[in-house]
Amino acid sequence: MPSSHALIAYADGSCLGNPGPGGWGVVIIKPGGEREESSGADPETTNNRMELTAAIEALRRVEPGGSVVLRSDSEYVVKGINENRKRKVNLELWSRLDAEIAARRVSFEWVRGHAADPLNARADELARSEAERIASGDRAGRKSARHADPAGRPGDEAVRELEPLLREGETIRVCAGCGAKFVAKRALYCTQVRCQLQARRVTEAD
Repeated sequence: MPSSHALIAYADGSCLGNPGPGGWGVVIIKPGGEREESSGADPETTNNRMELTAAIEALRRVEPGGSVVLRSDSEYVVKGINENRKRKVNLELWSRLDAEIAARRVSFEWVRGHAADPLNARADELARSEAERIASGDRAGRKSARHADPAGRPGDEAVRELEPLLREGETIRVCAGCGAKFVAKRALYCTQVRCQLQARRVTEAD
């Protein structure tokens, strides 16, 4: 049984395609019953990466030294920790998860997905909503380009014209914050203030 002083965290990941656009969702219940939710997205990922990311993000919301019971419907994550299974892929995420665990008192519990637990269902809903939001980035990117381009060219036409002009290392990416298309070498977020705020919050948490 978890301690009455422990936080309860539900973490879930979702991916539309494998790989494809994905999202993670976290629901935390504090000892006094206060509920906290958070979520995020990745334009190109896998289901297992999102499950790991959800667990990492859940623990980041627990103070170092704190006690938390993390519940997930991912056997990949829960058995990976509880049974110390050998890791072959996603090693950087496993390393980040290990670091978060080391700073806290953490117990991992597996829960059956899409079952009777409403908090697990809520974490799944948050993750899926983020995946669907980022998956709609192409539509958002086309709409944004149509309004921004004085010539009125649709987004796909502008992309086709730009592609031959890209410099070495540059690609056309979909912003993890707003879903608009932008040019960058490695960035996941465009230069809009709102998206840069989100990007820098993520960086500070790393």
